[in-house]
Amino acid sequence: MKKFLIFFLLYSFNLHSFNDQLNEKQNQNSINLGVDSLNSISTINFEYNSFVKLYIDAYLIKDKKLISKMLARSKHYFPIFEQKLDKYNLPLELKYLSVVESSLNTRAKSPSGALGLWQFMYPTAKEYGLRVTSYIDERLDPFKSTEAACKYFIKLYDLFGDWNLVLAAYNGGPGYIQRKMIATGHDNYWDLRPHLRTETRNYVPKFIAITYLMEFHTNYKFPIDTLDIILLNSDTIQIDHQTNYKTLSKLTCLSEDDISYYNPSFKNNIIPKGSTIVLPKSNIDDYYLNYQEYKVFTQAVDDKEILLDETLINYSVVSGDYLGKIAVKYNLKIYQIQNWNNLKSTKLNIGDNLFLYVPDDHLKKINDVKPSKKSYTVQKGDTLWDIAKMYAGVSVSRIKKLNKLKSNNLKPGSKLIIPKI
Repeated sequence: MKKFLIFFLLYSFNLHSFNDQLNEKQNQNSINLGVDSLNSISTINFEYNSFVKLYIDAYLIKDKKLISKMLARSKHYFPIFEQKLDKYNLPLELKYLSVVESSLNTRAKSPSGALGLWQFMYPTAKEYGLRVTSYIDERLDPFKSTEAACKYFIKLYDLFGDWNLVLAAYNGGPGYIQRKMIATGHDNYWDLRPHLRTETRNYVPKFIAITYLMEFHTNYKFPIDTLDIILLNSDTIQIDHQTNYKTLSKLTCLSEDDISYYNPSFKNNIIPKGSTIVLPKSNIDDYYLNYQEYKVFTQAVDDKEILLDETLINYSVVSGDYLGKIAVKYNLKIYQIQNWNNLKSTKLNIGDNLFLYVPDDHLKKINDVKPSKKSYTVQKGDTLWDIAKMYAGVSVSRIKKLNKLKSNNLKPGSKLIIPKI
C-alpha cells in the first residue's frame, strides 16, 4: 500500500509537470503565431525572444489592470493616432508607442520634464512646431502632439531605415544611437541592444510586448475598463474672447474636470482669446445658439459684475497688515488686490478699505474655526490683539468667533479658547 501511494504521488507530480510544460509550449506557440501575424501586416519587424517574453509575462502576472485601462483609453486616442499615422503613411502599430511612453495619459510628465502622450521634451516640441507659452502647452494636445510625433518618426526613419532602431532612438535620442552604432559596428537593434543603457535596452521588447497583448487581448480575456468621457462625438470651436474653465463650465453645463479632459493643453485653466477648444457637439450647438448672451456673461464675470464661486468682502486694514500678508490669508495674488482697488503702490494705511474677491472654498476654511487644546486666562490690560500675537497664525476675528465675543472688551480672569491652526 505504501509503495502504491508513493508511486501515485510521483505519477501525479510528473503528470502536473507534463501538463504545465504542455500549456507553456501551447502558450509560446500562440504568441509566435501572433507575432508572425503582426509581421504579416506591418513594416515593423516584430521578434519574439526571451527579452520580449519577460515583458509579456510581467504584464500578464502583475499589470493586467494596466492593460485593461489602456484598452479603454485606446477607444478614444487610437482613432486620432491612426488618422495621423495614415496621413503620413506610417505603420499604424506605432500607436502603441504612446502606451509605452505615457500610458495614454495626456498629462503624463517624466522626471526629465517630457510631457504628454508622446513625451516630448521642450526643445524637440519647439523643433516640430508645438507651441509652449505661458498659457498653452501643445505637447498636451492629442491632435497636435500626434502630428508632431509623426513628423519626428519620419525624420528618424530617414536616419536609420529600420523601425526597431527608430524606436530605440525615440527613447535614447538619435545622436546616442548613432554613436553606439559607430562604436560597435552594429546596425541591427538586437545586436546593438547589449551595448545600450538599460532603459533603451528594454524599450523595444516592452513595445513589442504591449503591441502583442493589446492586439490579441481577447486571447487573455482582459476586462476592459469603462471611460466616463467618450470624446469621439466632439468638435472644435474658436473662442474670440479670453475666458477660463470656471466660466465655460457655467455656460456649457460641463464640469471643469470634463473641460480639462477635452482640452488638456491649457495652463492654469485659462483659455486665451483666439484659442480652439474641443467640446461635445451638443454643447457647441448650444454655444452658437446663445453666442451673444455667452459673450456678455463672460465679460460680466471678468468685470466682477457676476461672481462665480467667490464672495466679495470689504476688508479694513489693521495695524501690522501689508498686501502680501492679506494675499496669503485670503489665497489671492498681490496684483489682484492692487487691480481691484486701483492701488498704485503696495503701501497701506490703517483703516483703508479693500475689496477682496475671495474663493468660496477658501472663505469656508477661514470661517470654519475649530478649538485647539490651548486656552488663555485674560490678564488685566490684555487686548485681543496682544493675545492673538502670542499664537502664530491666530487672528483677532478667529478668537472672537470661537469665543462668541460681540465686542473687543475683555474681562480679567475670564478664559478664552484659542483657535486651532
